[in-house]
Amino acid sequence: MKPLHFKLASLALWLALLAVAFTAPPAAPDTAALIAKMVSGQLAGVNVSLFALFNLMGVWPLAMAIALRFDAPWWKWPFIAGSFALGAFVLLPWFVLRRWGAGRAPPASVVGRFLSSVWLARAVGVAGAAFLVLFAFGDVPGFVTLWKTQQFPYVMSFDFVAMTLAAGLLGLERLSRG
Repeated sequence: MKPLHFKLASLALWLALLAVAFTAPPAAPDTAALIAKMVSGQLAGVNVSLFALFNLMGVWPLAMAIALRFDAPWWKWPFIAGSFALGAFVLLPWFVLRRWGAGRAPPASVVGRFLSSVWLARAVGVAGAAFLVLFAFGDVPGFVTLWKTQQFPYVMSFDFVAMTLAAGLLGLERLSRG
């Protein structure tokens, strides 16, 4: 793929994600309380599969930070940091703006060197796999019911898909480099 194709694919993915957000079911009145419960670890009454997906959406931004650590401009970091709160909604604009196919320079910053750790990459991979298994063996039928009726699980699911497809774009870029 050519750099322009990557930009256009990123833009299309971002616009599709925004469109999905506007077609979502209504927000549940207790969404903020639900998020607070999941963040604080008070999981009584919380759907296990929803909890797993919520945590996957914390693993994905870290995985993206690892993958994007070679991107040259420093101003990528607000997009990456914002993705920890708003996922692909914030990260995909960076994908549209970034220089696809640019050379890879070794990270010079302390953060860049930390993100280059093999052990961190392995830990992120293990965490991601563990949350995927937890999702699959959790309460998927209950999650589907939530997905159909509540904005938060619906949008977060598509956010996960968008992050996964964005990771696929990074993989395609790497393959095209040879």
